[in-house]
Amino acid sequence: MKITAVRLTPVSIPFKQTEIWHYGKRDGISNIIIELETDIGLTGLGEAVGFPSAPLIAKVVESMVPSLIGQDPHHVEKITTNLYMHRGWHYFRYIGNCAIAGLEMALWDLIGKAADQPVCNLLGGPVMERVPFYYPVPFRRPEEIMECVRLAVTKGFNTMYLKVGINEREDLAMVAATREAAGPDINVRVDANEAWTQTEAIRIIRLLEPYDLEFVEQPVNMYDIDAMARVRLAVRTPIAANQTSWLEYQVMDIIRRQAADVILTDQHQVGGLLAFKKVCALSALAGIPVLKHTFGDLGISTAAGLQVICTSSNLTMASQTHLHFLAHDIIKKPFQFDDGGALAVPQGPGLGVELDPDLIQEAHTRYLSEGEYSPFGPSLATDNIKHA
Repeated sequence: MKITAVRLTPVSIPFKQTEIWHYGKRDGISNIIIELETDIGLTGLGEAVGFPSAPLIAKVVESMVPSLIGQDPHHVEKITTNLYMHRGWHYFRYIGNCAIAGLEMALWDLIGKAADQPVCNLLGGPVMERVPFYYPVPFRRPEEIMECVRLAVTKGFNTMYLKVGINEREDLAMVAATREAAGPDINVRVDANEAWTQTEAIRIIRLLEPYDLEFVEQPVNMYDIDAMARVRLAVRTPIAANQTSWLEYQVMDIIRRQAADVILTDQHQVGGLLAFKKVCALSALAGIPVLKHTFGDLGISTAAGLQVICTSSNLTMASQTHLHFLAHDIIKKPFQFDDGGALAVPQGPGLGVELDPDLIQEAHTRYLSEGEYSPFGPSLATDNIKHA
């Protein structure tokens, strides 16, 4: 089996509600859908995240295409090593990983289809058939948050997730409202997205301790692992590393320096499904839980992440997703959460999903006419939102 052609389709899909975070706001997801064609008639599906910019990632993926033509999709290590070490992406890992992950994902889809096996069976086999996910609590007034949380609990979700680091007073009010509505038995976690200095993080996390948080995600700058370690030692609430655990080398550093209690990463951050599996195994050896992070996954990336994390014994907490926000997806049989807030791991060959031609055309047309939905939209003017 050899790769004969590569098709790239940028898509834009709006959110049903705006996502607000420390760096601004997001009104949708713009990703690059990848199709690898082969000489035996199989097509492999991949998805590259448009982070930090969909047009940029599309150009990077396009530049990598000549290195794939004529290659055997089974040679994952050879293909990715060539892109990193002989095409220069070793020096630009953050951008390179986001692009390479989409291509590598499509390689695994081809490998699974050729073997007539789901990818998880090729990565050691599943240890779970359904994977739990959190429920994202939107940035709203406390009374609206409480209504949202109560609804999520009735749907079976046992983990609530909030973005913080926007305004300290509002952060505290939102967390208090979430805990009150959720009750004592529901997990509540927050993500600061690097918003705080070390001193601010220690002070604010201590103020949040009465709300019994599951963890605080990425409280300080991603480049300062020592600051993360100092925060972890100074507070009782567990600390999770996301931006700090972007690369596999950083995960090793986090483990060495005892800088986090939880690792959050994904195939896009570390550069593919095989790299993600390796990081899961490394974290397991260190006795640290690993969760799937999301930049903004559509159905293909969701399926790919599920194929990896279902094989990981140290997945003990709810993972991340943007499926709650999507106006629509681009696959046939879109994912549906069960009454426990979990997603079933696809059982079909490869990643186990198929493109919906009409939906992908709609999303592509929207990208061409409206452009990308940037992850870094205009910042929220929090002063204009009045809280009770």
